[in-house]
Amino acid sequence: MKQNHNNLSIIAQLVRGEFKLRYKSSLLGYFWTLFKPLMLFGVIYLVFSVFLKSPMQNYAIYLLLGIILWTYFAESTQNGMNSLISKRDLITKIYFPRENLIIAANLSSLITLFLNLIIFAVFYIFSGIHPGLSILLFIPYLFLLFLFTTGISFILATIYSKFHDLSHIWEVLLQILFWITPIIYDLSFVPEPYQKLLYLNPMTQFISFSRRIFLINQVPSLKQHIVLLCISIFTFLIGLYFLKKKEYQIAETI
Repeated sequence: MKQNHNNLSIIAQLVRGEFKLRYKSSLLGYFWTLFKPLMLFGVIYLVFSVFLKSPMQNYAIYLLLGIILWTYFAESTQNGMNSLISKRDLITKIYFPRENLIIAANLSSLITLFLNLIIFAVFYIFSGIHPGLSILLFIPYLFLLFLFTTGISFILATIYSKFHDLSHIWEVLLQILFWITPIIYDLSFVPEPYQKLLYLNPMTQFISFSRRIFLINQVPSLKQHIVLLCISIFTFLIGLYFLKKKEYQIAETI
């Protein structure tokens, strides 16, 4: 019990330090957490809704929610990947569970996500959409997304501690994943044989399920929820196992 309390205390201190350090030398500080997804949203919305005249209803809400969730995934995995390298001095001096650094980096990104969701809530309130009780499912969706993203971060951070080229590879992969995830388009625009392929991407499920409960008050099936639950827990546990298996090498290779 005492060890768990100590781990939580360490993680809390790391989260505060991580979040403050990220914007310490920035003129706008925490406001950058809001501006980045809003700027991306503004550009994409201008192109697809104003210039190309997207026929989708409530496209602004549809697009903003997708960008916010994607921004969290991209930012969280990148920060998690760098978390061990950025704290190499700490790692080589004292021992503590290495996963604490990665979890703290992901929690810091989760704070950013919550700030961005405040902006989304403002847009959503004035959109005229009448929400149902189904939006309460968004809370467990966020928890599962955190588990999934942290599991990916465990794997990335472990590999990156030895192969630093991974940062460039992951940056390219994120660009590819952005376009094969239905963020700026609807799955109905994709030929049916390819829709199942896109659903193999867990981020497609997280974003699509979230949009369904917010925009059309539709709850995904129990089977779809079980699949998402299994993917999230499995990814987290596999990532943690991989990190623990390589933990003794990290201090040497970092």
